[in-house]
Amino acid sequence: MAYSFKNIVLRVAPKRFLNWEQFVRETPEYSIGLEVVDAAPGHQGHHVHFDHHAGVVREATMSAAMQAYLAVRQGRLMERWLLKQRPVPVYTWNADQDVCLAAFVLEHHDLLERSEGTPLLRWIVQYNNKIDVCGGIYPVNLTELVENHFTWVFEPYRLQRMQGRTHGDDELVMETVRQVCERLQALLEGKAGTAPITAQPEILYRSPYNFVIADEKGDPASRLVLASQGYTNLISLVCTRPTGRRTYSIIRGSPYDEDVFQIPELIEAFQAAEDQPDVRIWGGSNLAAGSDSEIGSSLSWTELRDIAEPIISAAFRTNVVAQLPRRGEVARPGVLLVMPPAGQSPLREQLMACGLEVYPVSSCAEARKVLHLHYQLTVVFCASRLPDGGFHEVAQMARDRSSEVPLVVCVSEEDADGMSAPESGALQTIREPYAQAQVQAAIDVATDWHEHRER
Repeated sequence: MAYSFKNIVLRVAPKRFLNWEQFVRETPEYSIGLEVVDAAPGHQGHHVHFDHHAGVVREATMSAAMQAYLAVRQGRLMERWLLKQRPVPVYTWNADQDVCLAAFVLEHHDLLERSEGTPLLRWIVQYNNKIDVCGGIYPVNLTELVENHFTWVFEPYRLQRMQGRTHGDDELVMETVRQVCERLQALLEGKAGTAPITAQPEILYRSPYNFVIADEKGDPASRLVLASQGYTNLISLVCTRPTGRRTYSIIRGSPYDEDVFQIPELIEAFQAAEDQPDVRIWGGSNLAAGSDSEIGSSLSWTELRDIAEPIISAAFRTNVVAQLPRRGEVARPGVLLVMPPAGQSPLREQLMACGLEVYPVSSCAEARKVLHLHYQLTVVFCASRLPDGGFHEVAQMARDRSSEVPLVVCVSEEDADGMSAPESGALQTIREPYAQAQVQAAIDVATDWHEHRER
């Protein structure tokens, strides 16, 4: 039997409401909006809008589903409004996982009004909240996400997203919400399945200024895959329409990268370059923005690259390079040590004895983050093998920096027979056991390398 709503009636708006005034004027009293008004979330009289996109500080604003969860659990919203209006009209425009989850919370308000709540529903709402607030660039354990049925629950949305939203897709939106709600009900009844993460996003461009342009291939899990690989700032090609127009997202994974990856400036520049500059195509919040999911963008990813790169490089020169001497971010010369925790000592102590500030990490993903945070690194010491790759990947990252840094490969006894020195992409190799004199010699070679490049 197909899933059906009893406490809410889902209505797909032909367009998003331009503001609160239009939403209140054109919908009946006791109406709820889910990401359907181009305005800040909240409530006015007997109208409520759950959203976290426009007019908000993204990292301080809950997802739409979490807002609905608290409104139902703590505020008894549905219990109150069903006395006045049954069913309660719920307006949406799209069917992303946040909207689908919010609709389920409103429909099944009775599960949350009990004193014990529903732990499984609470878990999925909390997990969705973290992922959605960060625009999908949130570091998660991908295996855990699969095993806890998260990917299976939202698989209908993944399939819908690959098609792209177009005008007149009302039934597609309705059916997607129904299918996700049906799977959420199965989850609560212990009948959920699993869906592996098969996303394979393609990196179209790597900037030396800590952002990438990627093709998601229509799969929302692509951003989780990218986050697990250490990427934080992203211009993402979501999908390409049959018309040739494209849907893009711009995500800044950390609110503290605003000095360089400046989303408002990018939105303004992309909007000005569109074939319809007077039609609002680009918008969003301080952490996540993008092109209109119905109209789509006329710009190719190479055009976005050519617009974005000078903006971001200028911000980097102004806010990072020019201020480094004043900030004194690294008191001593720095070295990045990329090695599984079990192998870091005594090499870490030996590097410190050489007068270096040591930044120890244990994976390629963590190395990528540090390589973009510290701009006075003298050298990278890297194990030949890592949990998520090897020294070749770290060597490429070190070359891609705005200020390149040399790499030394640390060869374990296990790998000693299969390694030649020097390895491609590495300044030199050192082998276990790492003697102090050997470590110092490698640092001296790296110092000479820097002096030679500055001449």
